[in-house]
Amino acid sequence: MSNKHFSADAPVSSKEEDKFSRWKFAERVGQVIARREDPSGLVIGLYGVWGDGKTSVLNFIQESLKSEEKVICIKFNPWRYGTENDLLKGFFFTIAEALDTKLITGKDKLKDIVKRAAPPAASIVNMEGAGNIISSFITTIDTDELKKRIEAALEKAQKRVLILIDDVDRLDKAEIQLLFKIVKLIADFKYTAYILAFDKDIVASSLQERYTGANHNAGEAFLEKIIQIPLHLPPVNKIDLYQLCYVDINNALAVAEIELAAQQEQRFWRDFIGFDEQLCTPRRAKLYGNALLFSLPLLKGEVNPVDLMLIEGVRIFYPSLYEAIRNHKNFFTGTFQKENTESVKKQIEDIINTAFDFQNNINKENIINLLMQLFPNLKQIYININYHSDNTLGWDKAQRICSPNYFSRYFLYSIPTGDVADSAISSLLSNLASWQSPFHEDENPLKSLLKTHNVDNIIKKLTNKAKSISSDIAYPLAIAIAQKSALMPTSEILPIFLTSLGRSVHLSSQLIQNVEQDTRTELVFRCIDIASSLEYKVELFLWLSSEDKERPEKKCFSDEYINQFGRYLGRNIIEKYIAQGEDIIVDYSEYLSHIFNILHKYVNTHCVNDYVML
Repeated sequence: MSNKHFSADAPVSSKEEDKFSRWKFAERVGQVIARREDPSGLVIGLYGVWGDGKTSVLNFIQESLKSEEKVICIKFNPWRYGTENDLLKGFFFTIAEALDTKLITGKDKLKDIVKRAAPPAASIVNMEGAGNIISSFITTIDTDELKKRIEAALEKAQKRVLILIDDVDRLDKAEIQLLFKIVKLIADFKYTAYILAFDKDIVASSLQERYTGANHNAGEAFLEKIIQIPLHLPPVNKIDLYQLCYVDINNALAVAEIELAAQQEQRFWRDFIGFDEQLCTPRRAKLYGNALLFSLPLLKGEVNPVDLMLIEGVRIFYPSLYEAIRNHKNFFTGTFQKENTESVKKQIEDIINTAFDFQNNINKENIINLLMQLFPNLKQIYININYHSDNTLGWDKAQRICSPNYFSRYFLYSIPTGDVADSAISSLLSNLASWQSPFHEDENPLKSLLKTHNVDNIIKKLTNKAKSISSDIAYPLAIAIAQKSALMPTSEILPIFLTSLGRSVHLSSQLIQNVEQDTRTELVFRCIDIASSLEYKVELFLWLSSEDKERPEKKCFSDEYINQFGRYLGRNIIEKYIAQGEDIIVDYSEYLSHIFNILHKYVNTHCVNDYVML
């Protein structure tokens, strides 16, 4: 995927790019400065939280003043300078160089005055605090001379200087204090105006440490002395933010080539309301769009897309809650016993409330509703709706985050070790269509996919799809499973239906029912003949011959066919195992009673005695 799809959260600068109706605000600020007759200096504070679009508004102000010949705009970004010394020199050099270019034509440039006067780095390193650095630097420059020259040049040219200072709140505390000390000392230059863009709370907190005293609001009090015109960014209309999200979400879906059904779209937007309070700045909206551009293509076909889009929203807007969910899989997936509800409820509430403690502006009701949609087991806690373990089968089929088998994918952005990609299962089913009789084992589509460590996952995934597998795929799949049955172990502890072997037999039975009626009997014979595991052959026969009249299999095969299967399996045991010298008493001790019963009932009554007497 090309990087061009990702938004770099870049600020905009032209009127045509204004998505949040801020151009007129910026233009008005520029007009106030351009038409101001008072020659005294002016300091404007542009207040807004991180990501609210302060840089774009500064760009708009600069753009709106391009036609104003009497205003020289100078942009200074203090965040680009690594040390206090660099910040100090950078500030004066930026201004001096800009004015030299536009005003000064003589040999004695302003920037040369600054450069000659700059104290050696060694002397600055040995000084304590921003105040001493400034004092040394300012003193050596001869600010009076610099001030006179700048003011004279501006007055002669009948121009004003507007210095736009961005990203103030990205500086560390010492640098913020230094910058405001500079502004305070030179703010009275005539024909000069400053616009400083920053998050007021962050800057006030940094200044508080420097100027604290009897006044517990010393930081804000200092700002009031410096900032002559405080301006707050006009709030972004919530509808505009949702529109921005809507465009970015659709773009991410298009890049991932995912098309949501109408029901999925409705579910997503219904639950997206959980992020309403946190969707407060353009940057946060863009961060969410970028998150989807990253995650949707990586997990396409491997997870539920709506669940992924919502949990990515939790990651962007509620990071502490996201971490809590990721670290407590057992509380958020599957179901739990009703008798344990009170104990579990207390633990989950503590986990969620602790996560909320780290964040402001939370609508807890909306978030709890969102969590209950993502993790239905929480409904047992909050609204007393109970779920049973059978529900997890549906969650598996839908690749839901609440399924223990899919949960980890949403956080790893990949398939966990030991798991099997759903895309691999889809490829397997596609490849089976071209695998035909005589079904050579070395061409078995399961050969490269099925391993001892992942067999249980593969059988589960195929079982989830079993009812929808067509006859032309069900036939070769049943053959493929039989050929690889030796990789499906049993257990001395677990009941057979909980083992990989038992589940593979159950799956095979479903597949046999899926094929056309006139080929079912043939398929059973083939599975018995080619299965690599005697245990599988016996279990398949036991499953098909069960006395349970409610079993669907009973409708597929009459007693006559079951007898045919028994006789065929009996002869198969004699020819492929006993005649080949295998000791079935030792090698298949767990199945010995079943094997002897099949030989006795379907071969002849003397068969078992004859074998034992050998």
